[in-house]
Amino acid sequence: MSKHKLLNFFKLRIAGMNSEILFSQALGLPSPWQVEDIRFSNDNISAESELHIYLGFESGEQFIDESGALCPVHDTVDRKWQHLNFFEHSCLLHCAVPRIKTTDGKVRTVEVPWARPGSGFTLLFEAMALAMIEREMPVNRVAEMLKVNPQRIWTVFNHWIGKAKAADDVSSITQLGIDETSSKKGHKYVTLGVDLEESRVIFVTEGKGKATLHNIQKHFEDKGVEKEQVEQISMDLSPSFIAGASEAFPDALINSMSSNS
Repeated sequence: MSKHKLLNFFKLRIAGMNSEILFSQALGLPSPWQVEDIRFSNDNISAESELHIYLGFESGEQFIDESGALCPVHDTVDRKWQHLNFFEHSCLLHCAVPRIKTTDGKVRTVEVPWARPGSGFTLLFEAMALAMIEREMPVNRVAEMLKVNPQRIWTVFNHWIGKAKAADDVSSITQLGIDETSSKKGHKYVTLGVDLEESRVIFVTEGKGKATLHNIQKHFEDKGVEKEQVEQISMDLSPSFIAGASEAFPDALINSMSSNS
């Protein structure tokens, strides 16, 4: 698409639909949110030009508070988020986000559907970053391709990993497997805690030996799982692992990992 055609794209009506409506649908905006304006950062469009999409809502609109009551808009705060690129152009969403006065008299900011609270990225941008990391791409390379600071990608990664860990359910664990691994000989070890009945890793901790069993037990404790619930532990029968398992899970039967393979 040429630069002139790209510019005209936003001014043309396509099958009776103007560009604001088209982008509202492309962004999947639910009511009452809508695209109000679309602009490039300069008139002479180049690869460095940014696409700015301005979102808003109809005047007089009300929003639901935590109790489910409709509340009028108290005021707005200007926010922006980095979105997925539009062709080669960086794309930013802007919105005067409403603040409502709730039924208990408090003023709170409405959560927008395209981004999580406190993030400077849209949910689709964060999903793209995580998908790239999931394919074993280094964070620095992801940041380079998405043209953002690596620390911002780490912040996104840590948020969603933390959320996944918090939601992880280990309440049914009774059969625990312990295994140590390292990327290369002589490099730092990590120890894995595995739910043998569900065949899934449930905890990873740095190092190997006695302390790692206590770390796994502490993770269970934080999740509300008593150490007495673990009935059996399968692992390499090294003295340090045996000592750690005996202290952290004193009621569990300990056997060799190889006997369960």
